[in-house]
Amino acid sequence: MTRRRILRAVGLALLLLLAWLGSGYIGAQRACAHDPRFACSPRDGVRAIRITDPTKSWAFYGRLAPGQRDIYRFTLQRAATVPWNLLIEKADAENPARPVALLTDASGAVVARATLARAQRSYEPFSRIDYLSSPPENLHLSPGNYRIAVLMHGPGSAQRYVMAIGAQERFGVFEIPYVLGAIHRIRTRGW
Repeated sequence: MTRRRILRAVGLALLLLLAWLGSGYIGAQRACAHDPRFACSPRDGVRAIRITDPTKSWAFYGRLAPGQRDIYRFTLQRAATVPWNLLIEKADAENPARPVALLTDASGAVVARATLARAQRSYEPFSRIDYLSSPPENLHLSPGNYRIAVLMHGPGSAQRYVMAIGAQERFGVFEIPYVLGAIHRIRTRGW
């Protein structure tokens, strides 16, 4: 009798877990959010961050001191239009250090540059944070290999930044626990 109750309880718990994951998966498919990732700055070319699919909506969170940089790499198999911009928290605006992002192709030619020279205010509802953002840019990219360097310029102390790339907002069922933890980390400024 006790064994049967334990099996029923375990079965019910698994059913509830599957229902929770299923509803999270369906909700995450319609999410209006970037997939958050942390750069563990600084990252050089040897330890570059690989963007597996630049058409997917990503937000990379980093923290750099003046003179430091983070390197990202991605490959496009076919031509794509990829949105891209750079952000800092509005609360960090007093710090004169500013990130600059350079997108280069395989030959090293600069394809695009993101700066906060004409910063726009924006609000991120998932993190509940006000940002200053570079003007969003839609990059029309050919197939090939690309590199993004985020560099910190100017005097001041270390500065947090966010580099957003891609537009397709999609999450897999196994990404949901990570995303929930990442949102908490972003809200508590743990990056």
